[in-house]
Amino acid sequence: MNNALYLIPNFIGEFDKEYLPKRTLIHTYNISHFIVEKEKTARAFLKAIEHPTHQNDFKFVEMDKHNNYEGFKRFFNLHIDNHSIGVLSEAGLPAIADPGSEVVKYAHTKGVRIEPLAGSSSLFLALMASGFNGQNFKFNGYLPIDARDRMAALKEMELRARNSSQIFMEAPYRNNPFLEFLIKNLQNDTKLCVAVDLEKDGKQTIISKPIKDWKPREIELHKKPVIYIIEA
Repeated sequence: MNNALYLIPNFIGEFDKEYLPKRTLIHTYNISHFIVEKEKTARAFLKAIEHPTHQNDFKFVEMDKHNNYEGFKRFFNLHIDNHSIGVLSEAGLPAIADPGSEVVKYAHTKGVRIEPLAGSSSLFLALMASGFNGQNFKFNGYLPIDARDRMAALKEMELRARNSSQIFMEAPYRNNPFLEFLIKNLQNDTKLCVAVDLEKDGKQTIISKPIKDWKPREIELHKKPVIYIIEA
């Protein structure tokens, strides 16, 4: 069996195929079977890259953690003997801060070849542009909702930030008050990078400076994709 599991990067900003390497596009054009987070987003991606296959001829299954991912496993087992399968994230690289890792893990148990394809990751673009430690870093996902737990998580990250860059996120609709929370509760000399609208032409903003130089509401973040990084 020469079929493989291809890990296909989605856009993180503009839906424009110019943001993807030629090799990634060529491999994706040869795939018609996809394991995805949301079919609607996957179809929009395939349309944007001008995939030669007709939309009616694609086959999709969505990753559903509520049934222990049994749906994609059945799909995988049914099609992998006759077709290569693509894993498509909602944004950025599959399996990086993303449930696509479950598909990759399963494919390894079946002895299927894994082919990661090149594309953008908001986490790594932000880290590159931050000027912070790129040798040691940790992605922390979302901080807890509970106020006490959130504060404890922030202080723990700030301690770790002495030795490694700490990368994290917040729900887009909470970004403005979250930035105020960071400014209020981090130490003055702790450095904060805020990376907004990465790979969106004319909208991308990346600011990196000590907390003492940040001002609440100096940048509008509401409902925008943002990556935060701190270094102490």
